[in-house]
Amino acid sequence: MDYSPGLRGVVAGETEISTVGMEGTSLRYRGYDAIELTRSHTYGDVASLIIDDNLDGSSFKKSFASHYISLLKDSELIELINRLKIEQHPMDVLRTAISYIGEADESNKLDAASKLTAIACLAIASYNLEPSDNLDEEFVVASALLPNNSSLQQLEALDDMLILYAEHGFNASTFAARVTASTRSDLTSSIVSGVGTLKGELHGGANEAAVELINSFNTVEDADKGVHQLLEEKKKIMGFGHGVYKIQDPRSPVVKNWVEVLSTTEDSINKFEIAKTIDSIMDSEKKLFPNVDFYGGLLLSELGFAVDVFTPIFVAGRSVGWSAHYFEQRSQDTLIRPAAKYTGIEER
Repeated sequence: MDYSPGLRGVVAGETEISTVGMEGTSLRYRGYDAIELTRSHTYGDVASLIIDDNLDGSSFKKSFASHYISLLKDSELIELINRLKIEQHPMDVLRTAISYIGEADESNKLDAASKLTAIACLAIASYNLEPSDNLDEEFVVASALLPNNSSLQQLEALDDMLILYAEHGFNASTFAARVTASTRSDLTSSIVSGVGTLKGELHGGANEAAVELINSFNTVEDADKGVHQLLEEKKKIMGFGHGVYKIQDPRSPVVKNWVEVLSTTEDSINKFEIAKTIDSIMDSEKKLFPNVDFYGGLLLSELGFAVDVFTPIFVAGRSVGWSAHYFEQRSQDTLIRPAAKYTGIEER
């Protein structure tokens, strides 16, 4: 059989959930353009679409709110999160918090997925604020992650970010979740598989690396000099290019626009100008476009999130995608068991 390192270009299964990179630039959730969905619907609607092929998100929103408020009253869970976050990385805290619920009731797909999303949001919220049950009816998930005094623009910006994070085909973490599902394991175990895979910097951690690079420069001039130096040293610049998109990551302009809208202080405007400088250099020198992680890290920073919770926020958005792939893989009931190319000594 032909061998493709990293399974690049290999068709590993069938899905009705999304198409990524068709015609070089598009992203569609069950046939709907994901960028258009950010303009017309909220994350709750999109979550319902991805899981249940229904754009009416009222059931998901109600279920999420109910689970989130119930989890807020779980003193053992709150104590566990607060104890773990003292020494462990937020992704480790998140993974353990999700494991805490055990096997979820899978009889109602939307309800099971919304509970997993709620527990992820609770773990994230514990880092930035005192978690509150005062949730916005429309932007219910975003409001669980942001302080109560957040503006409508801030809620909309994070909601769009969650929509763009929600689903992305057979990426590494989703494939890991599907492999677990293919063994007839449970939903929680599959989501934990996704979390563990997303933790790696080549997948979920790229937004952290991108904003750290931006923050390492004080001025546009520093950025110009510094990035050219990094390129001369053949260092990898995180947040550029994509394994599937060949022309443009369609998610990036949406996120970039929100950064521009929300950047109102002298410091935030300066950071945005530095980011655009890096973007320009990577285009002219390497012909690489920014992916969602490059401006995504800057947007999350502008919304007040610490760098180490960027990837957990990715989990909050992607949990519905993982859940949908879990249910789809279970319905197909096919064990994923690829072959390996042996490169060791043939005989001893």
